[in-house]
Amino acid sequence: MTLLQTLTHLSPDAAVFTLTAGLLLIYLELNRPGWIIPGTIGLLLALFAIASLLHFQLRIPAVLLLFSGTAVLVANLLRPTHSLAAIAATVALILGFDDLVRGPGTLDVHASTAAVCGLVLGAGTYLLTGIARRARTNKRVRAFLL
Repeated sequence: MTLLQTLTHLSPDAAVFTLTAGLLLIYLELNRPGWIIPGTIGLLLALFAIASLLHFQLRIPAVLLLFSGTAVLVANLLRPTHSLAAIAATVALILGFDDLVRGPGTLDVHASTAAVCGLVLGAGTYLLTGIARRARTNKRVRAFLL
């Protein structure tokens, strides 16, 4: 089996962890632009994880939960939202990951994997967008004072 085949035929748990790791590397690149390597590796990991997940029969309600959680987090990036929205988005990510793949035997995403990845992506995104928003506000205030 080649490396490409191995990376695109991961177990559902490994695919969700790989997707999470890829997104975290993309976050790192967005936080420290110009490094190039973390963003490139993150994009490749995310694409391999998505390709691996597409080999399984994905459940549409779970995909919709993942998209809705992501949409709430993106809305928080554009405009400050209440922390309950971030909690709801994190819960949507956890439930979406947990129900994403259902198959016989070990062909599903375990609850612990879904909880860890959903918490890391949901809460981490909410915290990082809050930090970015404060930095933008401070930059505007500093520019106004100068």
